[in-house]
This record gives sequence, structure tokens and C-alpha cells, in this order.
Amino acid sequence: MSPRQLADLVAGHAVRDRLFAALLLAEAGMLDTADKSGLADFRAAVRDASQATTGSRWQISDVEAAGHRLAAEVEILCAYPANPAALDLVEEAILVWDELSGHLRDAYHITRTEPEEIAEPLVGAHRDLCERLNLDPDEIAERLNRLVECCPYDTVDVDMYADLLGEHTD
Repeated sequence: MSPRQLADLVAGHAVRDRLFAALLLAEAGMLDTADKSGLADFRAAVRDASQATTGSRWQISDVEAAGHRLAAEVEILCAYPANPAALDLVEEAILVWDELSGHLRDAYHITRTEPEEIAEPLVGAHRDLCERLNLDPDEIAERLNRLVECCPYDTVDVDMYADLLGEHTD
């Protein structure tokens, strides 16, 4: 395969797969913190997820689809350099998902998605961003306490942060 054919193949795949494109650009050092497109796409996914159950004709599949989109978009967001705005937005997404996950828990007999399937990538991204931003344990503990207080469905697994919290682990 010639270099040109390889480049065309990679470019064609990147056009069809946003995660691949973001990872490729990150590996090439071509993503910077000033690029707001990853943030904008994730913000749109969070907004859409927050509205998944607002109409009178929503179905549990709408909740599942919104959750899967959040999980996919957070993976793309994490390909970008870490910044505080991304961390704040992931926290918002966790709160939105926690509320939506209640619907899945109530309809457990018809769901195809376990709430943890969405919670784990969101919380994992949050943990990763805390680490990449080099937040001190006090700030991480404060952020976690706020999230835990606002998440009645236990979306946040605090144990995932044990190595970042040090002595703050309860």
C-alpha cells in the first residue's frame, strides 16, 4: 500500500469515526485546549440527554440512547487536552445521567442497558480529568462530595478515586 493510499484510508476512517479522528489528532499533537469543538459536542449531548424524558411520548429506549450517546461523547471529549470546563461539564453529565438512570432502574424488566454501563465511562472520565488537571485531594474530595450528595441513584463510585484522594478516602 502506498503512503497516499494509507493516508486516504486513514482519512476516510476518520471522517466516519469522530473518536478515531480525535485520537488520531491527539496522537499527532494537533489538538489543543483552545479547540472547543469537543466541548461543544459533549455539551449538546448533555443538553439532549437532559431533555430525553421531557416530552409526553418518551420511551425507555430514549433514555438508553441518550446514555449511550453520553458515553460515546465523553470518550471523544477525553481525547482532547484536559481543561476545567470539560471537568465541570462531565460533572453536569453525571448529574443528568443519575436522574435518567432512575428511569432505567424503575423499568429494569424491559431495559437493555444497565445504568452502570453509562455511569462507569462518565465517572471514569471525571476521575481521569481530575488526575490530568492535577487537582489536589481536597478539591477532588469537595467535588466528589457535591456529586454524591446530588446523586440519589449512587452513580458515583467513590472507590475509583482512592488513589487520588489519599487520606481523604472515607
